[in-house]
Amino acid sequence: MTVTREVTSVCRICVGNCGVRVTLDDGRITGIRGDKDHVLSRGYVCIKGINAHLASGSEQRILRPLKRQADGSFAPIALDQALDEIAAQLSAIAAEDGAPSVALFKGTQAYLNVALAPMLTDWMAAIGSPSFFTTMTIDQSAKYVTMQRLGMWAAPRQHFFDADVVLIAGANPLVSLSVMGLIGFNMTKQFRDAKARGLKLIVIDPRMSETAKLADIHLQVRAGEDPALLAGILREILAHDWHDADFCRRHVAQLDALRAAIEPFTLSYVAARAGVPATQITAAARMFAAEARKGCASSGTGSNMVAHSNLAEHLLQCLNVICGRYQQAGEVLRNPGVLSQQAATAEVIPPLREWEKGPKGRVRGLGSVFGEMMSATLPEEILTPGHGRIRALLVDGGNPAVAMPDQRKTVAALKALDLLVAIEPFMTATARLAHYILPPRLMYERDDLMMGPSYEPVFMPVPFQQFIPAIVEPPADSEVIEEWRIYWELARRMGKQIVFAGQPLNMQVPPTTQDLFRLLLAQAPMTLDELKASPDGIEADIPPVVVQEGRDDPTLRFQVLPTDVAEELAAVLREQPQRVDAAFPFRLISRRMRETLNSFGTQWAAVQLGHSFNPAYLHPSDLTEYGLQPGDKIEICSDHDGICGVVREDDGLRPGTISMTHCWGDLPDSPSRYDRVGSCTARLVSLDRDLETINAMPRMSAIPVKIRRLVD
Repeated sequence: MTVTREVTSVCRICVGNCGVRVTLDDGRITGIRGDKDHVLSRGYVCIKGINAHLASGSEQRILRPLKRQADGSFAPIALDQALDEIAAQLSAIAAEDGAPSVALFKGTQAYLNVALAPMLTDWMAAIGSPSFFTTMTIDQSAKYVTMQRLGMWAAPRQHFFDADVVLIAGANPLVSLSVMGLIGFNMTKQFRDAKARGLKLIVIDPRMSETAKLADIHLQVRAGEDPALLAGILREILAHDWHDADFCRRHVAQLDALRAAIEPFTLSYVAARAGVPATQITAAARMFAAEARKGCASSGTGSNMVAHSNLAEHLLQCLNVICGRYQQAGEVLRNPGVLSQQAATAEVIPPLREWEKGPKGRVRGLGSVFGEMMSATLPEEILTPGHGRIRALLVDGGNPAVAMPDQRKTVAALKALDLLVAIEPFMTATARLAHYILPPRLMYERDDLMMGPSYEPVFMPVPFQQFIPAIVEPPADSEVIEEWRIYWELARRMGKQIVFAGQPLNMQVPPTTQDLFRLLLAQAPMTLDELKASPDGIEADIPPVVVQEGRDDPTLRFQVLPTDVAEELAAVLREQPQRVDAAFPFRLISRRMRETLNSFGTQWAAVQLGHSFNPAYLHPSDLTEYGLQPGDKIEICSDHDGICGVVREDDGLRPGTISMTHCWGDLPDSPSRYDRVGSCTARLVSLDRDLETINAMPRMSAIPVKIRRLVD
């Protein structure tokens, strides 16, 4: 007799963290729907969350550790034996070539596993290796660079819920849900509620995205011209004295120098270069700075992946700086955090510029930011001979074989490793290159907390925390493992001590996941037992955290025009603003797909039925000019490489633009057809040029390309 019941849980695919009701039939998940009673998401759940159960029951799921054989095939191996062999190889490689020869790549899906995320950095510290790479430094690393050369405010930005205006550049939060400065819970309803109370929305995007459709002003910029457009908006604000002069007097250095540097970005120049009417530029500047007193500017991958991405992000954050869009002394924080216990002061944390001081990469000599090496340098750190080259790599929560730029070079590097370990439930492109595949427990098979300490003050609207128990067991006869446990087991075998949340772990008796949570909650206003007794979560009853008065110290200033930013502005001005490149007339940009998040979800059966590839979207006028129809096959070539695509029509695109979702496709030498697995847009990007100087970020959006029709 089938036993059916419904239990509550929380989806952890992205920072949306939607409350869900999960249907269980004989202990197997058969359906997921939104939980209308969840205090934060209020019934919303996206298509990814609804389909998440397809992963646990998929016939393609890897359920036992695998070891690659001499002929390239994989054979099952006992978990303990796999861990023994991996630990022995890691120890031998570190002994021969030094600890930095062992590296770790943290993917998107590792960020929201609350026990795992800190364990990754703690394990790297335990083995003494600085070779820590993440998707952040190949995705939106301009944010890291900007924080550290502009400076940071020691209190939060003004909150979305209090905002009169929001400017969003190169992001589509109604689909992605994940944009700094915005709260991911039930994003569509949030925007509609905010618009109803009078919020003004400005969107910068070459595409009429789902978010842009709600905008009061949509600046449909020519792809890649974000820096020029943002400089033009800044110039308009300063020219009309719409900035917060008092805030700038007390907290901003180099304002006059910034005025002079952006003076050439006149309305006529920017309108011609960015392809945006001058009247719209002035209207956006006025709406953001003169007609509003609260709000913020935020960005996403679009503006963080174009050429001069560091400059684009710097100029965007200068909008917040010169308009003083930060919480001030006497204001109360909406969420100081439960695990993080954030304090706040109305003063500037001056630029840190860590890349100039910390450990440097072996090949390019680039530094790190916030403890992370630059991911674009990873292939060269593997491929370049010499002592200390990276010989071992663990990949957790990501698929760099299709996500990293310059796919052929990246794959060559992954193949050159002495040891590649993929912590992965599916046979992804990266997993197929691995020497060992360790399958983890999936989301509903593990205990978790709502959000970790680095995310909760940013993405949680109130000081809320929730214990999320495992609701199903892994399939029978499987040998899967909690991801954090992999690193504890390896450290024990390597004779290393892990210090987790400031506390040395017992390296003989493994902790439980809940033991780790107790360490994370040690300074929190509630205990794990209290959370377990409140299955719907707890909004912490903590004293209000008030922003304290800052020091009157002239060294504590935002640096709005450091030397390298001035040089980048000058470089943009030297470019030919209206150059028509006859050889590569299109600019390829990325777009989000509701059914997937980066490479996550692309292998699920239901997704494959409706979306077996990532289409190449073009404007109808471009289809007409090239004699194309939706469904036609095309070749898309940059000056570096080429891919194939299947045409779709999008009349919301700016003509001359191609829009494709990234992180699809297969290995370069795979026989799989692109109309069945998609195309890897990362193959079009070079890691040898068009790189940012500080972080080696390549141009991954607004890529110059040409197209031609293919005949079957």
